[in-house]
Amino acid sequence: MFKKIPINIVSAIVIFILVFAWIVSGLFSSDETSSSEIIANNETVEKITVRASEFSSQDKTYYLTVRGRTEADKVVMIKPKTSSNISMVMNPGQNVTAGELICLLDKENRLAGLNEANANKNKAQLQFDAIQTLANEGYRSENAVATAEAALKSAIARVEMAQNELDNIRVVAPFDGYVEDVFVEVGDLITPATPCAKIMQLDPMKVTGEVTEKNVAQLSIDQKVSVKMLNGETIEGKINFISKSANPSTRTYKVEATVLNKDGNILEGLTAEMRVPLNKVKAHLIPSYLLSLNDEGELGIKIVENEIVKFLLIQIIEDGLDGLWVSGLPDEVTIITVGQEYVINGQNVNVQLSEI
Repeated sequence: MFKKIPINIVSAIVIFILVFAWIVSGLFSSDETSSSEIIANNETVEKITVRASEFSSQDKTYYLTVRGRTEADKVVMIKPKTSSNISMVMNPGQNVTAGELICLLDKENRLAGLNEANANKNKAQLQFDAIQTLANEGYRSENAVATAEAALKSAIARVEMAQNELDNIRVVAPFDGYVEDVFVEVGDLITPATPCAKIMQLDPMKVTGEVTEKNVAQLSIDQKVSVKMLNGETIEGKINFISKSANPSTRTYKVEATVLNKDGNILEGLTAEMRVPLNKVKAHLIPSYLLSLNDEGELGIKIVENEIVKFLLIQIIEDGLDGLWVSGLPDEVTIITVGQEYVINGQNVNVQLSEI
């Protein structure tokens, strides 16, 4: 016969069994609850709702934009060919034509020298004619005729030199242009090393800028360009110069275009923007806030195909007032407009189509 078990031991065993059963039942119910919550949460994450809009491609001309400035087609510092005092000078700020007098020097004794040279030439001509007549009659030798002829030619040359010296007192405009500055006053002594005035040719006007080595191969001489000024005015022109050597500091190439400036309204040194049409591409016009970056930092757009998110790389062609022109998208595409920051590539989403 078993001895009777004490009541306190029996009570302890019963309490232990009840506590163990309660703990075990709590674990199983907790696991079931957590699993159901995880499944529900996963279903919620996988089916985010986004808004999207449909976009269609358009034909867009791709322009190369070159920022530069205007330059006069020609700038010349005109100088005299002789030395003398200034007797007349044109005021700056005037339009001139080729050959128009800008500065006039004192003729001093140049006119007297020309008169003397002409007198000597006339004398030599008479002597030559007389000797030539006598030679024809046999009274002078061929040597005497040659000597008289040489003296005549020498006298003619001295007349030409005296005339040139007199003509050199006139400093004239080498081309149609604008007198930008005058550096002398009446009475100043001027030499061939001293400039008299600065003449600029403003028609046509040049627009110069620099392009990268990647873009220089896309340009050609006589290629049409549109030049936009700061005041919004747009002028048509064409490329007339492309440098063959790069700037050693910037590794860029100089490009020049010419535009007409008949009225002279385009000033030198103005900021200008050349837009060179390169080729036509298919592009989409989209708002700038739709741009996204992938994990590699590449620029792109998040679109939806069959409720699956896709990240497509794009290239910005032009930044305009209405938005960005981009290439790299299908002709017809549905772009996520709201919620793109909360979804990733390959995620399944609910899509609500709307207009932007």
